[in-house]
Amino acid sequence: MRRLDFNKPATQNNGDANNHDAWPWAFFESIGHVIELNLPAMTNQAPRVSIVIPAKNEAVRLPPSIRQIRNTFPDEAWEFIIVIELSTDGTEQMVREAIGGDSRFVVIANPVARGKGYAVKTGMLRARGDLIFFMDADLSVPLGYIPEFLKHAEAVDVLVGSRRHPESIIRVHQSFTRELSGRMFNLVLRLAGITRLADTQCGFKAFRRDAAQAVFSKLEQDGFGFDVEALLLASQFGFRSLELPVEWADVKGSKVSFLSGFEALRDAILAARRIKRKYPVHANSWS
Repeated sequence: MRRLDFNKPATQNNGDANNHDAWPWAFFESIGHVIELNLPAMTNQAPRVSIVIPAKNEAVRLPPSIRQIRNTFPDEAWEFIIVIELSTDGTEQMVREAIGGDSRFVVIANPVARGKGYAVKTGMLRARGDLIFFMDADLSVPLGYIPEFLKHAEAVDVLVGSRRHPESIIRVHQSFTRELSGRMFNLVLRLAGITRLADTQCGFKAFRRDAAQAVFSKLEQDGFGFDVEALLLASQFGFRSLELPVEWADVKGSKVSFLSGFEALRDAILAARRIKRKYPVHANSWS
């Protein structure tokens, strides 16, 4: 294992959202922490696909997911980035055991617990793939949808998994309360003119690398409201997006509560106001 100290002078940033080389290191420099990584030997050739999985206190759910990833994609030269927020249940140790020395996996152990949005941002800016996915630790959307999304990767910049798509299949529903609150969350966003999407919160999305760098370098929300902000930024920057059907099954152990859902809605509304004020509008960015 190598330790990388990101308290080093970052590449000069010229303020361009498309300055892909500068943004990740400038971001890490701003963290000011030493992060331990299980790094494979780097090559100059970027992988076709990077997969980012955020985690906090996921010692039970995440290791089986890692083993499933390794069994499903044994030969793909992809990059798998596990970003672990400060945890108290031994998540990092269990994750490293599940990885078993597989050099395709990178473990970023954040020494803080700022939220899912912060963990996803860390991984998305670290990723080198041409197409960068982020997905939940429980793999509530089957891994088989990665190849399905790849079929659309050349046509658009952002691929959005949607549980509300007419062709989606819900194998195991959430509780009535959580499903109702999720629908109300989306309804408020749509009535406020913040989104036209039927589902902003499904934890299965993919960004082309240039879109990921532009969007996540500007992301400010650390909590569960980050999805809405990321999608709004993509739209404001003129990236083309497509909502796709998924198969989805609820898995016990979610960290989302009624209070965190309310906070996410508040954060999404504030993010929408901030983005409209700070960035120019590009029309027709949604497919």
